[in-house]
Amino acid sequence: MVGSILASGADIDARTIGVRVRAERTRAGSHPPRREGCTMDTATRALLIAFTGWYKRHAGDDPEHAAADELTPLLGTMFEVTNGALRTPTAEVLENLVASLDGDLELEALRPQLLDALEHYLDFAVETGSWPGTDAQIAQSADVLERAYELTTGLLPYLLDALNDIDDVPAEIERAAFEALTARIRSSQELADHLRTVLDEGADSSTVSGALALERVLGVLSVAAYPALLPGLSTARVEEMLDVAAGVTAAEAREARPATDRILAGFEFDGILQPGVDEDADRLIAAPGLRPALADALIDLAEEWGLLTDDEANPHPDGTALQVKATIADTKPAEWRRLLFAADADFGELHLALQLAFDWSDSDPHEFTLADEPGTVLTTVDLLEGLAVEDALDEDEVELGELFVDVGDEVLYRYGQDDVRRLVVRLERIVESSDQVLPRCVGASAGIDVGEADRLLSPLRLR
Repeated sequence: MVGSILASGADIDARTIGVRVRAERTRAGSHPPRREGCTMDTATRALLIAFTGWYKRHAGDDPEHAAADELTPLLGTMFEVTNGALRTPTAEVLENLVASLDGDLELEALRPQLLDALEHYLDFAVETGSWPGTDAQIAQSADVLERAYELTTGLLPYLLDALNDIDDVPAEIERAAFEALTARIRSSQELADHLRTVLDEGADSSTVSGALALERVLGVLSVAAYPALLPGLSTARVEEMLDVAAGVTAAEAREARPATDRILAGFEFDGILQPGVDEDADRLIAAPGLRPALADALIDLAEEWGLLTDDEANPHPDGTALQVKATIADTKPAEWRRLLFAADADFGELHLALQLAFDWSDSDPHEFTLADEPGTVLTTVDLLEGLAVEDALDEDEVELGELFVDVGDEVLYRYGQDDVRRLVVRLERIVESSDQVLPRCVGASAGIDVGEADRLLSPLRLR
């Protein structure tokens, strides 16, 4: 699969694009070269040793995580690149580090793995106190890594989503732009039809090379419609970034080159794309009058092919927070925690928060069920196949706001095999706007230290 497009399983004219990702977020796979002329001081070596021990305790033998002997060398390289500044992983340090990867071919190829190492290091630094950052500083650093990862492994969905921000142009300017095209296209709908035909005929999406060519072309068209998205980057550089997001091999990238060039040349001939000038030199752009229509056409195709994130199932506006009360069933007096989440957090995060807030080990299977729909179960991907239920869902793909819509809505949580624990999670309050870093524990039953329960949730506030 390639990024979010292919991970979504979108069908294009009954064909599934099938480029596979090898450089997944949680697998490192190779060691970076040592930086010539760089030395590592004793304090940094000691910190890396401490990180290795921490990481082994947290990751264990989980195959979803990179091995410590793969992750630690990556982190060591980044300490060398920053001359040790990474000991204090502020947003500024991380931004400079991410920017330094551009142009370094050896490190650029490892970008997803490097970002994964940085995310784990930030968790380590906060949890162990090696970096005593404030909540605001920690959130800013986490945001830098989240944006960097989105631009690395989810670049195409990011570009397509951003097209909604393009402003319209006066009708006469758009009309003139259409009339200047070599192809006879006079509306956004006709443009979408033309793009669909060319893309469908230009590459076989059932092959790795064909799917990659389509990814590249869609990305180049998106940047052509909205040059400010990736300012100063050449078309070749945009394609390289899309290749990194796809996780393809050098051989697969070469195989995709003929189809990529053929499709882009056709769009140049049609007048849809044209060489840029001045700050847009070395890149293909669309005429300013054509950009809103091109954006609309690309959005139509992306929606048709299922390439855009569908947030309609979650009715809560951005920034909404949900206060839930999680109560262990059949306890007297009742044992409970009151938790505050972002409405767009997923049930995977709720599971982790429950484990942390109740100080459980997360060592046994778990599942969520709907109080009024017992046939619907949410759990981890590895447990889905064995469930004999009507509707089994990946908990990481369902947002809390999709099921917690009205005050009083309930979800049941079951954890354990021999010593089974059952919780009722009930929506108590909807907070229209929250600037807190979430999740938080804001209340608990008698005898429970709320501050300690909230501290246990701190790793989740880095996600």
